[in-house]
Amino acid sequence: MNFELEIIKWLQSYRTPFLDKLFELFTIFGEELVVIAILGGIYWSINKKVGERLGITVFISLGLNSLLKAIFIRLRPFMVDSEITNLRPETSGGYSMPSGHTQSASTVFFGVYQFFKKQYLLIIAIVITSLVAISRMYIGVHYLTDVLVGAFLGIIITYYLAKYLSKKEDLTKIYNFILIISIVALIGLFIYNLINLSGTTFDSNTFYFNTEALAKMIGTLIGFVLGVRVEKKYVNFSNHNHLLKNILRFALGIAVVMAVRIGLKELFLVIVNPENLVEDQMFLSLLASFLDFLRYVIMVIVGIGIYPLLFKKVNI
Repeated sequence: MNFELEIIKWLQSYRTPFLDKLFELFTIFGEELVVIAILGGIYWSINKKVGERLGITVFISLGLNSLLKAIFIRLRPFMVDSEITNLRPETSGGYSMPSGHTQSASTVFFGVYQFFKKQYLLIIAIVITSLVAISRMYIGVHYLTDVLVGAFLGIIITYYLAKYLSKKEDLTKIYNFILIISIVALIGLFIYNLINLSGTTFDSNTFYFNTEALAKMIGTLIGFVLGVRVEKKYVNFSNHNHLLKNILRFALGIAVVMAVRIGLKELFLVIVNPENLVEDQMFLSLLASFLDFLRYVIMVIVGIGIYPLLFKKVNI
């Protein structure tokens, strides 16, 4: 809508190098590294039960976000209006509605509040979600309705899921359901786009563009479910109150997860680089999306189920 484009132009009319950096900093609170840090910190070092329930809440929310993007197929503001500048081109692939960063921030920070019930956490959640939402418009990658819907979905999903999961001791049936739905969704995603994009020539780039984000989120969900099962069966670690050991757990955990994330990305790029896709490369575009899915499955299994083995091995 035109008035939404005007809002973004108005925000960008106040651009300065300082504000550019400031809003880029705000937007980071809705990004993957912050999500990993918060979930990992709670799971490894504070409260495993809360970390598990918050994790599944966040990943369900972001999985829904990726699905809605694929349904709405709304182009980002800078793609629609050349007067709008995209300040972060390296992190603005995919579609616009709803805002993934805003939904991520609202789910994570309101989720932390819902599980720990501290009033100051509610204030932090409101402030951070608002700053992330404004930053996404200032940066030129989302409309007002994108960020409003993202924030609303994050809060609503968090409220009801946190309330429901807090009462459940055994999540086995829920995890089985998530696993089945995730596998069906992945297969359906690939089949739908293969059929939709097949014609005289196969649009390889559009296939990857349409499937990348949702494939990653489905991979995250499946990796989480499998990781939890591995941890419960083979590890079953406990939280403790030793500050230095908890800091070490957190720091090592982030290092391990990011090493797996980056290492697998570089390895898989040797197999197929999505940036080099050309028309009629159906198999390679399918493989590129599948490798994204596989990377997130492995990364989450390692972080949730395998890395905690070190806690007993090296006494941290």
